[in-house]
Amino acid sequence: MAQVLLEMTMTVDGFVRAPGVSREHPLGVGGERVHDWILGLDGLLTGETRLVGAVGAARPGDAAPEQVDRLTAARIFAHTGAFVMGRRTFDAGQDLWGESMVFAQRPCFVVTHRPHDPIVRGRSRFEFVTDGVGEAVRRATLVSRAAPVTILGSAAIAREALQAALVDELRMHLVPVLLGAGERLFPEVQARPVELELLRVERGARATHLRYRVIRHDPRRPGLRASAQS
Repeated sequence: MAQVLLEMTMTVDGFVRAPGVSREHPLGVGGERVHDWILGLDGLLTGETRLVGAVGAARPGDAAPEQVDRLTAARIFAHTGAFVMGRRTFDAGQDLWGESMVFAQRPCFVVTHRPHDPIVRGRSRFEFVTDGVGEAVRRATLVSRAAPVTILGSAAIAREALQAALVDELRMHLVPVLLGAGERLFPEVQARPVELELLRVERGARATHLRYRVIRHDPRRPGLRASAQS
C-alpha cells in the first residue's frame, strides 16, 4: 500500500497562511514570505526538469543550506505518485500555477463540498472528491502505482487526515518568522493526541525541514505503539 505523506509549511508561531486569502492573494496578504523557501526556487512553477533532476545528485545532509531547500522541494514532486489537496488550495492556486507543470503530471484529488467535473491543468488531471479526505486518499492510492501519496496545502485537510489516522509521515517545513495572524495549522483544541517520532532534521537557507513518523496506538493492546507503516 502506498505511503501517505503530509507536507506542510508553517511559521514558528504556527501559521500556514497570512490573513486575506483570495485569488489575488492565494497565500494571504504578505503570505509569500511563508512559502518563500519553495516559491523562490527556479524552475518550480515553470515545470523545468532541472529542479526535479536535482534529486539524486546530492543528499540534503551533504548539501549547503541553499541546496537543502532545493532538494527537499524536488523530492516532493519527484517521489509523489498522486496529490491530495483542499478546494481552497486549488482555487487560490490557479493563478499562481497557471498551466505550468507544478505537479509533475501527477493526478491530483481535490477535497470539496462543491462537485465539479475533472479538469486538466499543466498536464495533471484534477478530480474533485465530495466524500471527504479519506476517499480522496483512497482514490489517490489506487492510481499512485505504489509511490507515496502527498497531502498538501490545506490546514483543515491536514488536521482531518491526522485525526483519521491516514498519515504515515508528517513533513514540516518550519519558516523562521513570527507572522502574528492568519490560518493556524493546529488549533488550540485537538480531538485526540497524535504522537510523533522525529526521523530527521535538515537546515535549509529559508526553512528547517523536519520529518516525523506518525505513531499509532493499537486499541487491541493498550500501551503498545506501532508506526503508521506497520
